[in-house]
Formats: sequence, structure tokens, C-alpha cells
Amino acid sequence: MGTLALPLPLRGDRTRRALTDTTAALLVVAVAAGSTYFIDHWGARKGIGMGLFLVALCWFAATRRTLVALAVFMAYIGMVDGYAKLSTGSTVVSLVRDALLFAIVAGVLVRAQVSGKPVRVPPLSAWVITFVVVVFAQVLNPSGGTFTHSLAGVRQHLEFVPLFFLAFAFLRTKAALRGFVILLLVIGAANGVAGYLQFNLTAQEFAAWGPGYADRVLGRGAFVDAGRTFTSGDTTGLVRPFGLGSDAGAGGVMGAFALGALLVLITRFTRMRYLLLAAVLALGVIAAIVTSQGRAPVLAAAIIVVTYGLLTLTAGGRLATLVGLGVTAVVVLFVFQGIAGSATQSGADDAFRYSGLTPSKIVATAGEARGSSIAVIPQNIVDYPLGAGLGSVGPAASYKGGTTLIDTVDTESWFSFIVVETGIPGLLTVFGFTITLLWLGFVRIRKEPDPEARALLAAMLAPLAALLALYWTGGGLTATTPYAPYLWTIGGVVAYWLIERPAALRAALRAAASSA
Repeated sequence: MGTLALPLPLRGDRTRRALTDTTAALLVVAVAAGSTYFIDHWGARKGIGMGLFLVALCWFAATRRTLVALAVFMAYIGMVDGYAKLSTGSTVVSLVRDALLFAIVAGVLVRAQVSGKPVRVPPLSAWVITFVVVVFAQVLNPSGGTFTHSLAGVRQHLEFVPLFFLAFAFLRTKAALRGFVILLLVIGAANGVAGYLQFNLTAQEFAAWGPGYADRVLGRGAFVDAGRTFTSGDTTGLVRPFGLGSDAGAGGVMGAFALGALLVLITRFTRMRYLLLAAVLALGVIAAIVTSQGRAPVLAAAIIVVTYGLLTLTAGGRLATLVGLGVTAVVVLFVFQGIAGSATQSGADDAFRYSGLTPSKIVATAGEARGSSIAVIPQNIVDYPLGAGLGSVGPAASYKGGTTLIDTVDTESWFSFIVVETGIPGLLTVFGFTITLLWLGFVRIRKEPDPEARALLAAMLAPLAALLALYWTGGGLTATTPYAPYLWTIGGVVAYWLIERPAALRAALRAAASSA
């Protein structure tokens, strides 16, 4: 879309050294002062922890290895954020991820300012900017709550938008794409290990993991009448594992999102270390999906496998794709039988609720559970064409100062959620953005000249098809993890790899032809 020059670039080695030295001194003073304050007021353990967080924050802002910082942030989102929030029972913990992300953004902008290099505006930015404008416009909605409550609503929609620009700027090599899919696999496998540990726990045992788990599992506080337990046969109070996510089934979704990465590792990398890595991580990824016992992970897994197959079949490599699908099917059977056996031996066979999640029944069970929520989508569109104010539903609804609409509207479908929050303009923008990304994948991935890059891109884009399906059955997906960070990150990847890079390659070919 062009370039955006930052004002007043700072030039000269002396200016850079002075800025660097001053900034480093200020950061040291800030960390020391902050650690001392928190130790005095919170005690040694919490104070030291806060001091370490300040050090991490400084590193995220100062490091020039932005890809490494993004990888650490991705690992934090997928393996630490949910557990930290629920084990402590503090919603303030969620601000850690925002602080880390915006530290990366601040560091990138400052370095661009110092170097004087223009900032490149990515393709597809019109979608993103439009959504940002729509969200901020909702702050002025007369039906909304207080200003501070609306700001909390702004956060839930826009906190991960910077990932679009960061992914466009830094995920530009095959090595970066390869690192992304391997890390995605590690996150999925880690959630599988956690899901397996949680699988045979009773509600009371699971609640002992922390106050946040207790509220959700036992149905306390904001989760009264919405406890994350179920009944199967003669057994009541059974739990569905969270993995390392912040709610039931979240770990399974992270495992499902890693399936494309698993397939590409099996089919495209023949070195022994990659195959061994795939074999080990496959067990964890499949365990994450199987132990979750939820419709969303199973439905997402099926759609992602099919979509990956379609994307890679159109891009060549049919035999490799079929081999990968066959190997994955064997691993699924092996893990499924192992977990089923574990459940039977522990006397928890009733807890294995896949009788309603077989391929022949999953659509029917989804319809029974979410049919009424899907049916009210048209009425919500009619009732709230311009939205009802930010924070009316979703995670921000728990903040003080909201409207009387809270807890009165059925927003179990994402379509209802986004309409109530941002109106029809927000709905069309996010849904159109998602459709555009997936369409570009089907149209342009096959034109990528590098076979490995094609497979990596297919693995990364396949979860978008699952996200489109889950829009019908899930609530505030684009305001929660892992859906929101994944959507905006893949948007940046598509903007570079399927729009910017092909255009640059065509321009280079034209230049070479004209000079020949």
C-alpha cells in the first residue's frame, strides 16, 4: 500500500549512542525502583516475580531479535497465559500479554525512528484499519456503558491487532515460517500433556489447581449456573480438560490448530531429527484434541485436515499429502485407544464422552447445543445494526460500568457477539477479512514457486477454515485466545507471502526481461 515515513529520524552515531545509553540507564533505574517497591508492598516472592517481569519487558522492547521476541510471546500466549490467569484467579494477569506485545511494538517503532527507515504499510491494511475505526466509534455509542468500561471493550477487540503488522514485517523467510509451525506444534503438544494430566481428575481435584479453575469447574462467581462439568451415564460432575488454555476445550483447539503443522513436518521434512520431533509432538497434539472431548476441537481438527489436503493437493505433492494423512490417522487411533484404556482402568470410562462426537453425530450434537443461538442471529442483527456498545458481551462484560444488556442477550454464536459489540460494520469487516485470507490461500498458494513454502503456508492457513465454521458455534472468538492472535498473525503472513512477495517477484522478472 506504500510507505509511511516517521517524522524527524534520528541520525548520527553520537545521537544513537546517547539515546541508547540514556535509555539503558533509565531502564536499570526503573527495574530497581519497581522491584524495591513491589518487594516492600507484596513480599519477596511477588516482588521478585514483578522485577523479573520488568526485566522481560525491557528485553522485549530493546532486543533487535524481534522474531525471537515474537516466538517467546507466542509461547507465552499458548502455554502460560491461560494457566497463569486461572491458577492465580487474577484477571490482571491478562495485562501481562498486552504489556509484552506493546513492548515489542514500541521497540520496533523506536528503532525505525532512529534509523530513519520508512515504515511499510501492508496490503490488506484497509480491512484492519476499518475494523479499528469501527471499534473506536463504538466508544461514542449512546447505548454503551461508562467510558472506562468501553475502553475495556476496545482492548478485547484490538489487543492482538499489532500482530498483523509484526507478522507482515518479520515473518518473511522460510526459516521464520518453519519456526512458526514447529513452535505451534510444541504449543499443541504441551496442551496435550496438560490435558492428559487433567483428564481423569474429579471436579474437586481440578478445582484445586487454583481459584480461577475452581470458579469455572464448580460454577462459582461469574460462572454460577455455567460450571464446566457434564454428566455422562450415571456419573455426574465430570470435567473437560482446559489444557493450558483458560477454559474447557481450549487446549484441544490449540492442538487442532497444530494439525497442519504436524502434517507438513511429516510430509516435507525427511531429516531424521524432524521426523523424530514429529513423532514425539504428534502424540501430544492428538492427545490435546482427544482429551478435550469437545465439539469445537474435533470439528476444527476435521476441517483443518481436509483444508490442508485441499491446499496442498492444488499445489502439488499429492503422494506426500496422502502419506501424511495416513500417518496422522494411525497416530490418532493409537492415542485414542491409549486414552480410552486409561479412562477405563481408572473407572472413568463414562467420562469419555465421544459417543456424541463421532463423525455421524457431531453435526447433530452441535445443532442441538447451539441451534437456538444460531436461530437468534438474524434477530440480533435487526435489534443491534449499529451495535449496543463495547463490553456488552465477551470478556470485557465483567468490568464495572456496563449496560443493562449484559447477560441478557444470547451471544453464544460469534455472529451475534460481533454484531452486539460492533454492529453490522464490524461483522462485515472481520468476516470479510477472514474470507479474503482463505480465498487468497486457495488462489495463490499453488503459485508459490518454493514447495516447502507452499506446504508451510498451507499449514498456517488451514485453521482459518475451521475458524469460519466455529464462528457459528462459538461466542467471542475474535476477542479470546487462541483465535484472535492467530487470525491477525495469519493476516500479516498472507499480506506478505501471497500479495507483497509475488508482486515483488513479478516486478523483478519484468525488470530482468526489460534489461535483457
